[in-house]
Amino acid sequence: MPLIQVRGLTKLYPMGDSVVRALDGVDLDIAEGEFIAITGASGSGKSTMMHLLGCLDRPTAGTYVLDGRNVGEMSDRELARVRNQSIGFVFQTFNLINRTSAVENVGVPLFYARLANTRGPAKRALERVGLTQRVSHTPAELSGGERQRVAIARAIVNDPLLLLADEPTGNLDSRTGEQIMEIFRALNEQGVTIVLVTHERAVAMQAKRIVQMRDGKVVYDEMTDAIQRRGVGVSPVAASPAELAVEPAVAWDAAPTAVAAPSPARVTPVAAPAAAVAEVGLTPRLAAGANGAFGCGLAGPVFLALAVVAGALVSRMNVDLSKVTPENPPPAEFAVLVLGALICLLLGIVAGVIGLVWGRAVQRRIRTIPGQWLGAGRARAAWICGLVAVLAPVALVCVNVAACVLRLSRG
Repeated sequence: MPLIQVRGLTKLYPMGDSVVRALDGVDLDIAEGEFIAITGASGSGKSTMMHLLGCLDRPTAGTYVLDGRNVGEMSDRELARVRNQSIGFVFQTFNLINRTSAVENVGVPLFYARLANTRGPAKRALERVGLTQRVSHTPAELSGGERQRVAIARAIVNDPLLLLADEPTGNLDSRTGEQIMEIFRALNEQGVTIVLVTHERAVAMQAKRIVQMRDGKVVYDEMTDAIQRRGVGVSPVAASPAELAVEPAVAWDAAPTAVAAPSPARVTPVAAPAAAVAEVGLTPRLAAGANGAFGCGLAGPVFLALAVVAGALVSRMNVDLSKVTPENPPPAEFAVLVLGALICLLLGIVAGVIGLVWGRAVQRRIRTIPGQWLGAGRARAAWICGLVAVLAPVALVCVNVAACVLRLSRG
């Protein structure tokens, strides 16, 4: 069984009244130990594909099996564990912590895995990328190529099953980029499975297999050796800028049926969202808890308003509390209003906190659960109302304290 098995992978993004089809039923198998380059024009779906392979997002439809486990059936905690232990990430912008040394940057995944010894494995990972003499240097003291080596060491420190690289040479000059590619090739020879996302033809040709995407679909999948044997794509570095602007399948594949025409620069939105989602077996629906979050969030300011009304009524009764004794209790209406004001204040704060947490949970559900795309406005309103209900009493207390301090200073 392959390390990665993708079947019918689909990812749709709602955008106003339309739906963007970022991935459109992708089928792909990646065996353990392969070195694959995923390429394509901007908006072709290659970055979305990487996010799904890296368990950074959930698909709208389809299945993704990683090392025999269905990723779609994992909880958020299980996905976090997979990202930490089974997948390494290398980014174009390095994403290093500037104030810490190279060895501490590399040890970050070990820290989140709650391992006691992080320095030893981090040093060994730096040795694998040739940075033994730079373990104590901060990113500001390293060159661009050295920073990327630190990022690669951080990605492999946990010995992951899969290494994902997103434009790893994009911020580097050609000579440094070649050095980074040599590291990737060496890691692959050691058995590391590498999936590299790039739009550079010279970089893609150094992988063992090239997968090109267009409009969210795989339109080209072939071993690099086969491309070179046909005499197409040899010496990619010498290609002209105009040639590089052409999609790889057009420039490399001599077969006229590979691609009929260049694809647009961005994914085309689908005009009818309901019909688009229905094609993958989903119907846009209200996110679970959207109404409850909105009602709870709205209840916070309402209870606070009732507390203010009760307080105003109490102040109009002009009860002299200094004369209140067990023999001379305050009027029953006064006690009821005071108790009611306190209860409404407490209920308002509690409802506000629940509205804050619940509204955020609904917003996250809208972003991650396929089809649950409606109710974003209600979730946002719940969060805002909850924030008002929590901050208003705090602001009132601060104003009263400031007033008391001012009176004492004048007295």
